Amino acid sequence: MKTVSLIWVRGVLQAANLQGLDESDILMHAGLAPDCLQTSSSRISLSDTLALWRSVEELSADPLFGFHMGQSLKPAHFQLLAFTMLSSSNLGGAIEKILKYQRLISDGGSFSVIPQNEQTALVYTPAASNFSYHQIDAVLVATLSFARWLLGREIKPLALALSHNEDKGLEEYQAFYGCDIQFGQDQNSILFSSDLLQEALPGFDQGLATMHEQMADNQLQRLTEPDIIAKVQERLLMGLESISRDEVAAQLAMSGRSLQRKLQEQGSSFQKLHDEHRHQRSLQLLANEDLSLLDISLQLGFSESSTFYRAFKRWQGVTPGEYRQQVLG
Repeated sequence: MKTVSLIWVRGVLQAANLQGLDESDILMHAGLAPDCLQTSSSRISLSDTLALWRSVEELSADPLFGFHMGQSLKPAHFQLLAFTMLSSSNLGGAIEKILKYQRLISDGGSFSVIPQNEQTALVYTPAASNFSYHQIDAVLVATLSFARWLLGREIKPLALALSHNEDKGLEEYQAFYGCDIQFGQDQNSILFSSDLLQEALPGFDQGLATMHEQMADNQLQRLTEPDIIAKVQERLLMGLESISRDEVAAQLAMSGRSLQRKLQEQGSSFQKLHDEHRHQRSLQLLANEDLSLLDISLQLGFSESSTFYRAFKRWQGVTPGEYRQQVLG
């Protein structure tokens, strides 16, 4: 599932708040739960993020909301990625960090670099066809703002290409970018001089660069490795019903405490997953008339039949016997 960092989402909501929009109104208009951002995970789904952007677009009276939002973003909104870029040797190296670590911010789009003689195009491609043009504006504005922050001075790209045709704020676009701007293009890109990308960054520190990259690599690995919930569910399907959290953790080469923490980050727990597994398995076993309720209770790892009966009634609202009668007639 594609996800987006809450840091980026918070930036959107802060910009909306500056325009007098209320967060609860934005979420309600987007069809999202009021507490959807109050999650133990640091990310939300891309689909929810797209709905949130559409909501802001419809509620805001600003045709340049995304453009203005991109200007309001600060390095603190990007935390580790910002420091990783700052400790690069030159601007081109910082852009390479964007290419490598962009998933830490969002799965919503991807950057690529296309050399063109003495010029280099930084191209941004949305991951979904229903992207709001505000999102594209916010990303490109934030990118140039970051480049200026990294170099510590104002720089102007050679050209800007935008796939959308929303040119209502052409004067503001030109004042910010300071270059030729073309709308309705096949791609979204910022064109830089290749010499500019070789310009050294004042914040370069090899020691800090190594440290920040290691931290970013660790975060990226957690995003790209198979979902911990899926891993636990797979082990539950393969193992005994009475398998414990620590036994599953050992199979995953981690401690029980580490497993619990990772599950909590995903809004789950071992007990919840184990309970769900037992529930689904009980429905399968009850369909087999050759198995007694005692046999099923033991296969599910319950020490007493009464414990299984109480658990099943909590799951289904009826006892195991009543459920079997309903299903098998």
